[in-house]
Amino acid sequence: MRIIVFLTLVFLLGVNVHAQMPVLSLEHLTTKEGLSSNDVWCLNKDRRGFLWIGTGRNLCRYDGYSFLRLDSLQLGYCSGVSTDSRGDLYTSVDTRGIARIDRNTMEVSTLVQNDYDDEDTGNDLHEQGMVDSYDQMWVCDYTSVQRYDIARKKLFRYAFAASGSGGDVYQYASFFEDRQRVLWIVSELGLYFYDRRNDKLVCVLGPTAVYPENRIKIRLSRGSQDSAGNLWIGGYEYGLVKYSPADHRFSIRKAGFEQNNVVCVRESRDENGGKVLFVGTNDGVSVYYPERNKLYHLPEFYNQGIRVKDMYDDVANGILWMGTSDGIFKYRYRNIGVRTVAIPAGVVRLPVQVTSIQPAQNGSYWLGLSHSGVLHWQPASNRFKLHRYGQQEAFADKVRTIGGKAFAFTDKGIFMGDDRSERFQPWQAGTGLFRNTDFRDGLMDRKGRLWIASLNEGLKVLDPAANRELSLWAPEQGRKLIDHSYIKAMRETPDGRIWIATCSRGLFFFDEKKRTFTNIRELAINKDRRLGGDCINAIQVASDGSVLVASWGGVSRIAPNGLIKDSFDFRSGTLKDTYCSNIAETPDGKLWFSTNEGIHVADPQTRSVRYLTTIEGLRSNAPVGFYYHAPGELLLGYINALNILDVRRLGGSVHSPEIVLSTVEVKGKKVFQDGAKEIILQPDENSVSFSFTPLNFEPASQNRFSYQLEGYDNEWTDLGNDHTVSFANLPARSYTLRVRSSNASGITSKEPLMIRLSIRPYFTSTLFFRVLIGLTIAGLIVAMMRWRVSTLAERNRLDHQITEWRLKALQSQMNPHFLFNSLNSVQNYLLTNRGVEGAKYLSKFSKLVRRIMENSNHQYLSFEKIIDTLRMYVEIESFRFNHEFSYSFDIEENDVLLDAQLPPMLLQPYVENAIWHGLMPKEGEKKLTITARLSDRHIVCTIEDNGVGRDFAPRTEGHISRGQEMTRGIFEALRQKDSEARIEMIDLFDHDKKPAGTLVKMIIPIENV
Repeated sequence: MRIIVFLTLVFLLGVNVHAQMPVLSLEHLTTKEGLSSNDVWCLNKDRRGFLWIGTGRNLCRYDGYSFLRLDSLQLGYCSGVSTDSRGDLYTSVDTRGIARIDRNTMEVSTLVQNDYDDEDTGNDLHEQGMVDSYDQMWVCDYTSVQRYDIARKKLFRYAFAASGSGGDVYQYASFFEDRQRVLWIVSELGLYFYDRRNDKLVCVLGPTAVYPENRIKIRLSRGSQDSAGNLWIGGYEYGLVKYSPADHRFSIRKAGFEQNNVVCVRESRDENGGKVLFVGTNDGVSVYYPERNKLYHLPEFYNQGIRVKDMYDDVANGILWMGTSDGIFKYRYRNIGVRTVAIPAGVVRLPVQVTSIQPAQNGSYWLGLSHSGVLHWQPASNRFKLHRYGQQEAFADKVRTIGGKAFAFTDKGIFMGDDRSERFQPWQAGTGLFRNTDFRDGLMDRKGRLWIASLNEGLKVLDPAANRELSLWAPEQGRKLIDHSYIKAMRETPDGRIWIATCSRGLFFFDEKKRTFTNIRELAINKDRRLGGDCINAIQVASDGSVLVASWGGVSRIAPNGLIKDSFDFRSGTLKDTYCSNIAETPDGKLWFSTNEGIHVADPQTRSVRYLTTIEGLRSNAPVGFYYHAPGELLLGYINALNILDVRRLGGSVHSPEIVLSTVEVKGKKVFQDGAKEIILQPDENSVSFSFTPLNFEPASQNRFSYQLEGYDNEWTDLGNDHTVSFANLPARSYTLRVRSSNASGITSKEPLMIRLSIRPYFTSTLFFRVLIGLTIAGLIVAMMRWRVSTLAERNRLDHQITEWRLKALQSQMNPHFLFNSLNSVQNYLLTNRGVEGAKYLSKFSKLVRRIMENSNHQYLSFEKIIDTLRMYVEIESFRFNHEFSYSFDIEENDVLLDAQLPPMLLQPYVENAIWHGLMPKEGEKKLTITARLSDRHIVCTIEDNGVGRDFAPRTEGHISRGQEMTRGIFEALRQKDSEARIEMIDLFDHDKKPAGTLVKMIIPIENV
């Protein structure tokens, strides 16, 4: 699953409390999400929008959901990938050379082969592959730069006269093309550009530079161009280099990089849309603002020494992709209408939560905090000033401006202050009315009376002029508000009515003439109407005098007379989360409210709901502080930061999402072809699955899909967040599959994805076939009769063949009960009208059967394939048992371990035994854990379950016991060659000495297998 990491950057050169500190949110993708290796070397997008990743193990493609690995490229470090004008991909892989990948069929062809066997060292490597806009592919080795003309299929070499340290030419280079289509070569001998007219490389920075003032010794790594046309280049031991092509001047910033090699640089945007340089080093990521000459380091990278190797700016989606030694980091910077303000560490002790936001004088704000006091913030200058509560620590539930003074209602009492004082002083006039010091809210009504809400003691009113408590209701009326409840907020409407929000008694208003508190759900006009929930978290007053309510369960609009009008709640199914904590109304009539899953924007007229989350730039999906500043700003408070939302920009139109076909699987096997052409399937290939993606690289929860299969069912079917659709046993005819995508705002793609599919008819539908079947049956009867009278020798031969087949069946790792029950599961899905689930299950089942049949032809398999097959088996068992048990694979990322050749039968019998006899009889939580580590040329593998243990029930003889017997036989043979080889069965017990599962431990020698 995706892991969101929030990063607050720390100043390298000191802290300035008046400066805006950048606040970024990053997503981390590793092998746990399916990446082929955490060692990422290059990143690029093809013309359709797929992201391609070159790793230390292979090249793979990412569509926002899954990683597609091209196994046809073999294992090998991939240093470069890019596309030509047609959209075909070109890559450089060290085990192959220069390779081309067809954009439609994914077929790989080698254009220039690496040759390590001859004496020519110039053809050993072809790395850092990059195709320019003239369809010329550029690669390098350690001796030269080479250009491959794609059209002419010819390779040109450019040697260098300069030498690196040691006297040998050391020409390792990378390439990029600027907006003027000039190709730049960033090398360890300097900076060059390609003179196309004269077909030569020209040095502009380095020992052989054409400009005398630029002749310096320098080693460079990777570069890019900023929006002003300047080149920014990483330097080994030289820091960050800036070069201007306009006047050929350069500058070097070493400060801040004294201990680092700068590997790559990329201009992008910070969280507020400001231009910034992201600098990747051999130890982490830094952020540099050239205009302010400010440099920041990301401690989460530097503390772990994560090497950054490449960056790619995905302008279309507003994402900066960072390839590192620890996978991919994804930073989404396109946050239109969202600004972030960080609270400086020098002002208040961090972490601190902004719990309440209230306007002050001259456009400033009071910020209630979770501790320390109240912040006075001036947005124009971004200045913060802390006003403490004396020596006390208190949690501010709300800050209100009353009579020109700021009042903080906290869990330690009520405090009063202003922007001129240094501290908030205890307000004894209000606090003294109560025994309890935990306060929730307060207001001054139109008559100048102060209303104060205590958590446990209810509501009281104070005459500030006379400094005395007023009795506006009888005691029993006041007890209504706190009877199994407490007050959370209150507001006054233009008609002078006081509204009180409670939890969990709902919404009350005070009728001063009758001296009573009335619960609106008791009004006759609200018969058969309900609020979203009775635990109200916040109330606001709309421009027309209506009361807006945010509660556990939903939001509602209440008319001035108490009538419950518009509601969005958990019954409507449109809310991402039912905890609604704050609410506001914008001039266009839309309701903006906060939840634990982001900001919801509800349109009462269309009943549609749009969602804003960290994807759109929110600091977190669960804001606490909340204030709407009419007409167009919404302020949100978080831990250590604020968001300022421009509701006019965010509430506008949103682009319609695109949708493309990602993969097609026929009978569990991926097939590739031109998506514009019709897919032709044979009669036995009528089990097909399609995966699609909008290529916006947003979380799966933000995208929804629906499909229509014309020719089978013309109705549109909603898939929810599922991006795959499967069909099985389709009748032979032509079909048209249409798929639509919608985003978090509910906007659907303008044009659906259209896929034409045709299944050829079965030959069995002809009369000739029926006659042929009759003749075949007759022939079989004759053959069977002859077989019955066959010789004893023939029977012995057949017995021998059957024995071989039994061995094959044993090696296939399939339990007959598993096959039988799996098919029964498919039948049950179909009988209960769960065809889509049945199709998914059947697709997974067919993949496993196919894999097992392929494995059965081999006496030995790589450990990686064994684990892949085992994953498929455990996944389908989990699916069939309705995910009653959880499972995890913890396999060490080690090439020696993954490439080790082992018998395919070693692990599966014990995993099957753990599921069937360990976990399934158990009640409660069920876990299965499979681990593998490499230790001193031995594989140490464990299979652990928390089931009922081996003594729970006797075992029946079957496939599992035979498989275990075979595995023990293999280990007996191994022990004769290596005494370390063994298999152990360990019974696990809890603290009460009761059975708590079984642990199987295997130690497998690699050399002797």
